[in-house]
Amino acid sequence: MNEATRAWATRIPLAVLAVLAAGFLALGLAEAWSDAPTFDEPVYVSAGLAAVLHHDVTLNDEHPPLPKVLAVLPVLFAQPVVPSNGRWSGNDEYSYGARFTAAQLATGKIREVTFTSRLVPLAETAGVAFVLFGIAGELSGPAAGLLAGMLWLASPLVLGIGHLDGTDVPFALGTALGSWALLRWLRLRDARSLAWLGLGLAAAAETQVTGLLVVASGLGVIIVVEWRSGVVAALRHAGLAALIVWAAIWAVYLALDPAMLTQVPLLVPRPYLDGIGHLASYDTTGSAGYVAGIAYTGGRWWYWPLSLLIKWPMAGLLLLSAGAIGCRWLPPGPRRRAGLAVGLPAVLLTAVTLAAPKDIGLRYLLPVLALWAAAAACGLVALLAATRKHLAVAVVAVLLGLAVVGTAGSYPGSIAWTAWPFRPGYALVTDSDVDWGQGFYALRSWSASRDPWVAYFGPRGITIADIPGARSLLGTAPAHLDGWVAASVTALNSANRSWIAWLRAWCPVGVLDGTILVYHFSAPPVLTPARRPPARPAPMCPGHWSSAR
Repeated sequence: MNEATRAWATRIPLAVLAVLAAGFLALGLAEAWSDAPTFDEPVYVSAGLAAVLHHDVTLNDEHPPLPKVLAVLPVLFAQPVVPSNGRWSGNDEYSYGARFTAAQLATGKIREVTFTSRLVPLAETAGVAFVLFGIAGELSGPAAGLLAGMLWLASPLVLGIGHLDGTDVPFALGTALGSWALLRWLRLRDARSLAWLGLGLAAAAETQVTGLLVVASGLGVIIVVEWRSGVVAALRHAGLAALIVWAAIWAVYLALDPAMLTQVPLLVPRPYLDGIGHLASYDTTGSAGYVAGIAYTGGRWWYWPLSLLIKWPMAGLLLLSAGAIGCRWLPPGPRRRAGLAVGLPAVLLTAVTLAAPKDIGLRYLLPVLALWAAAAACGLVALLAATRKHLAVAVVAVLLGLAVVGTAGSYPGSIAWTAWPFRPGYALVTDSDVDWGQGFYALRSWSASRDPWVAYFGPRGITIADIPGARSLLGTAPAHLDGWVAASVTALNSANRSWIAWLRAWCPVGVLDGTILVYHFSAPPVLTPARRPPARPAPMCPGHWSSAR
């Protein structure tokens, strides 16, 4: 193959991926405009603004601040209302986030501010696909790179979480960059690739505290690989990469708050250390979990495979599984490098996620799923080369097509989407897997002429008073209810599960935006004291009035 042919062989898959990414971005932009703010977004936006405008990197307990700062840059052009504050250090992120949300609602800027805060995260989501192209291309060529990017983009979960201002996708991007840089260093083993490796590992550490696991695995690989060259050389190369990571972390904090220069003698910035402490406290505290009609508190290892079946397209899961099996046909060299650069960080992140008692959404595994897509793409190419059957190629193409079509079909409710036959989603999952508060706009429009009783789950700062005609369902006895009732799926399944448990025994007459169940009572519901409320919400009513199941 001559140089011109080889260049076209690389450009065509990359061009195809660019076209698919453009379609993905179009869907993501539309959903970024139509979906209301989700639970954490106002906190992240206000924290990003505090860091950029007031040099306060401590407002949000979740560190590091880089993803929030990058996401907030387009928000500056929307001229958001920034509530006054006497001190920009040591604030309560939730109370200030609530004030920030209330200020945007009062001035009519909530949609514009929310939309602009989602532009950078959406671009980062598409960027992951191209980094996966680089990883798989490094191992198995451009065809594998295209498959990797498609496996990532062809998922309603990625579309749903990717168009929000959060930390899960930036962390997936940082993790993928670290893996790609490590792959290149394993092949080249020169000073330039080592410097890029340090920056790649820094990208993981700069997007989430658990990125330190990615850093540790990368440094460990350097030491193991270089050990034959001598202990001194191994430690020197690992130390240089670690120094670059350390310097990059400090550079971000100093750029945001130059006054932190006095803290440079510390190993890492004090807020970063506080972020580690926050993670150690927050992620070890059990939360209300719910999946497949099973409610519990704390963590369950089976939550994750069940959630994967419910929230990932079956066609995509088949390809990921087949690709994982196909990795055994990779040549020894690429297989070893894939294990060190892709498999090792994925295993570490999976272990930590499964051990944490926070079963609140499959989004926590997005970095692992990204790495899995890269490895599976290489395995699929190796498997197809080993079988050499046109039927196998056709099956892969059909499954990919189904995954792409399914993702496009999840619009405009990709956050609430669940795979067939796991439907309706409101009866099977909760929190960010179905309802993270994104139905507020739909609820506000629907409520205006109905005066409903409402239990809404969403960001702090949005109250019942912000929903036209609404009255609070929480704390109201069923005997005092009549007419319309609306309850967020997350409120019903987990957040306010015990408060409105009785409502799960009644069938809804509709669903708003896939996230809020609507009930209609002709008379106050009569409860049977001896009857225990069901674990999951009832199926849809056949008529226009809610009845007991």
